[in-house]
Parts: sequence; C-alpha cells; structure tokens
Amino acid sequence: MQMHARHGGNGNQCLHARRAMAMVLIVIGLLAPLTHAAAALSSNPRAPIPFAVSVPARPWRARLLWAFDAMDTASGGRARGWKAPALIDLRLTRHGKLQDGMDSDWHVDLIRILGSNPSRDAGDVQTLDNLAAHHAWRLYRAFWQVGDVRGHWALRLGWQGYDELFGLVPDGGDLLNSSFGQMPTSSQAGTPIWPQTAPGISARWHPHAFYVMAGLWSGVPRDPGIPRGWNLPRRGDGSLQALELGFDRHGRYKLALGAWALHRVGVAQQAHRGVYALADIALLGAGRARRLGGFVQWGQTQPYQSAVGRYLGAGLRLSTRRHGRVSVGVARALLSPGFRLRHPGGARAETAYELTWRKRIDAHLTLQPDVQYILHPALAPHATHALEIGLRVNGGF
Repeated sequence: MQMHARHGGNGNQCLHARRAMAMVLIVIGLLAPLTHAAAALSSNPRAPIPFAVSVPARPWRARLLWAFDAMDTASGGRARGWKAPALIDLRLTRHGKLQDGMDSDWHVDLIRILGSNPSRDAGDVQTLDNLAAHHAWRLYRAFWQVGDVRGHWALRLGWQGYDELFGLVPDGGDLLNSSFGQMPTSSQAGTPIWPQTAPGISARWHPHAFYVMAGLWSGVPRDPGIPRGWNLPRRGDGSLQALELGFDRHGRYKLALGAWALHRVGVAQQAHRGVYALADIALLGAGRARRLGGFVQWGQTQPYQSAVGRYLGAGLRLSTRRHGRVSVGVARALLSPGFRLRHPGGARAETAYELTWRKRIDAHLTLQPDVQYILHPALAPHATHALEIGLRVNGGF
C-alpha cells in the first residue's frame, strides 16, 4: 500500500486546520438563509428504523431525503484534503390498521450513494463517515411490519439490515463514526448492514420493560437489482442469526446483551460468532426540555474476517430544545492478529474521538459540524494521528 509523504511542520498543520474550520463556518453561514426554501420536514436518512410504536393510518407517502458531508483530513493520516460523501434516499411508507388491533407498516427505500470516502485519507479502519460506501443505486429497504398497537410485539419481513435493530445505543445516534452505529466486531464480519442488506425476518416481544428480539437473514448481503439482475439469495449463502435481550424504557434506560452467528453453508471454517453488551441511560432530565444521556457498548468476536477482535465505545449526548444536541464519543478497536499480520508496524488498537453538534435550523434543514481525532489509524501505521473536521447537511422534500 503506497503511503503519501508528509510535508510541512506543526505550524503548517495548525494553519491548515484553522483554514478548514473557517471553510466549515462559511458554509454554515451560506446555507442558513436557504432553509426557508425547503419543502418538508427535515429527517436523517441514515437513522435506523427500529420497531416503532403505533401511528395513525395513512396512505402511501413519498419523500426525497438527502444528506451531504464535507470532511477534511486537516492533519496526519495518509493524505490531506477534502472528501464529500453524499446520499439520496427516495422513501415510500404506508401505515394501516388491521383487524384485532394491529398495525401494518410498509417501508421502501431506494438510495443512491455518491461522492468520496474520507477514511481513505485518514487511514482509519472504523470508518469515520457513515455515509461513505460504494457508488450505486440500491433497493436498501423493502419490508412489511405488523405489530400490536400497544407495542407489545412486532414482526418484520423483507429486505432489512441487522444494524436497524440490534446493538443500538440511542444516545450515540448523532455521531458520524460508524462504530457508534454498529460495533465493528459485527459490521466487519460481513453481516447485512448499511448499505447492503438481505432478506430476513425479525421479531420483538416487549410486554413491559423486559424485551426479547430475534432475527434471521440470508448470510450474504446483496444489492437487489444492482448491479446485475436481482442478486437474490443463492444456495450456499448460509444465514445470520441474532438474539438480543434486555430492559428498555424509552427515554430512561436501555440495558442489553446480544449474540450473533454467521454461517456459510458447507464451509465450516467460515462460521463467525460474536457477543456484545450495551447500556444507554438518561443521566439527567429524562423526558424534559434538557436531557443528558450516556452510553457504553462492548463487543467481541472470533477474528475470522473482521479486522477488529474486541471493541469498546462510550459517549454522552446533551439535548436541549433551543441549542440542539451535542454529542461526544470515544471508540477503541483492538485489531485482530490476522489484521496486524497483514499490516505490520502498527499499534494494537485504533482509537477515535468525536465531538459533534446537531442543530435543526428550522423544520426543513439540519446542520451538523463534526470533529474527529483518530489515534493510530490502522490503515496508516507509519503516519501520524489524523484530525478530521467536517460538516453534515441533511434535509428532505
């Protein structure tokens, strides 16, 4: 792997970082007056869709959501410069009521991923931007969900992602580093997650605070319809099984233990398993105008395919009605022996620190400045720590 030469001293690095921050602030200033031209509620297209509570019935509804990131590797890493991943999401939803007090929900997302990947410059293995992926049109979601109107149980069938439901920490949802959305011990094993999902069935039973959630997917995630044919499951794909149980009171706390197993038919050595634990707790002001929440997540896997053998993440999120949400997080990934053998000279672990502020400008547009500092980027073992400065803009019609 060719490494880019570093140039300039610490003074030039600081000057470059100040210029990058100035560009971010200029973009915020230019975009703020345009918010009144948007046509619909702002929404985050990368937010997972967990089993939802009952909503009023309504016919098919179409929305066009979008997100755009500008991320600058201001210092360190493998290379310098701006990268700009982007996402377009055509979303179709329908909510209905069935007999015997049941909800019926249809959800379809056709997405297009554009732009470049800032992780290539930073050299991190945890993926510092959760929009970045291979360019393609994809049928990302296409599922039907049925459930009790009281939210005691729900069943989901169709194309869906493991990361939509399992291993989630709600107070980490604003952080852009992919480790906080899905622990790398499972995401790098080849499980069906963003943006390549798979057909499957998942269910949740949640009569009180205690809940049980289980899922079964095709073992090889594919892009239906893209790039060749329908890419339907094939013989030998195997399966992914997942189980999570815990206690969850929305807005107050979530405590969970989970396990997953990924099998390939006829290839015993490709069996891949993992376990995890998480806690997400309201520390101050649960259910009020001002809230402070915190989370901790831990995962471990047999390092067959994954570059990460163990993972530990933690963070805080402060939410206020006036100032939006400020989040801080740290993600530490212990690299597997196989990965270190393929990439000699690096540290045993990669650690990412992130500070982000998500602010809804009005009902139509959201801005999110973001700063990340990555210690020992695993894919750049001979480079210095990477500083990333960026901005996310998302909205919808």
